[in-house]
Amino acid sequence: MDRWTGELESSPLGRPLTCTVESDFPVAVVHVSGRLDLGGLPDLRAGVRDCLAAEPDVIVLDVAGLAVADDECLPDFAVLCCQTCVWPGSTLVFAGASAALVASVRRHGADLASYPSVAAARDGADPDAPRYRLREALPASPVAAPAARRLLGQVCRSWSVPELIEPAELVTTELVANAVRHGGGEVTLTVSLHHGCLQISVGDENPSLPRPRASTPADENGRGLLMVDALSEDWGMTCMRAGKVVWAKVAVRT
Repeated sequence: MDRWTGELESSPLGRPLTCTVESDFPVAVVHVSGRLDLGGLPDLRAGVRDCLAAEPDVIVLDVAGLAVADDECLPDFAVLCCQTCVWPGSTLVFAGASAALVASVRRHGADLASYPSVAAARDGADPDAPRYRLREALPASPVAAPAARRLLGQVCRSWSVPELIEPAELVTTELVANAVRHGGGEVTLTVSLHHGCLQISVGDENPSLPRPRASTPADENGRGLLMVDALSEDWGMTCMRAGKVVWAKVAVRT
């Protein structure tokens, strides 16, 4: 079980906010307790994002022990929930949330399923759904991109989506090459298949986010993210506590 605990001096009445993550694929549980105020949101956001990096099928946000110290927190809390909801490959649900908290978050745009307990939320996940998922650590060296490309070809064939091989290999090569070139440290490749759409995520240990830039045909570099954008249904990036993840969704285009 992976654990992270953050203590916030700004918490009212001296009660710290604590966040503990249980990671047991395909379900991860984020237990949040204590008083949440504006000062605590950054640490809560970091804890949830770190959980997202592993891309579980379901993230259960256990807020049974959470007390919202200030209603001004709710819009930002809802934004965090919305950002988590759009993370490809993972579904966010509540456990132990009060009706008032669920209603408030939904009013701010995060329409999450809510369960009375963590056990009920776990039961709500489909245990019989096939798991199409690969997670591989790659060295931060020139061999990483060719290795990732081979892995993509293998999984696309074994998952019966050979039509995705060409765009998926190109996208993966760019994401891994960028992580090696600019990231530093270990590179983590995660690939999963959801409803015919291939989700490719590449993590590295550099929190600086890449910026797409304009390039000319004569440029040798700078066109990678533009190509990822052209080949993907959607793509994005986010900072984690110790690095970042850049992801892309590749599907058959009709």
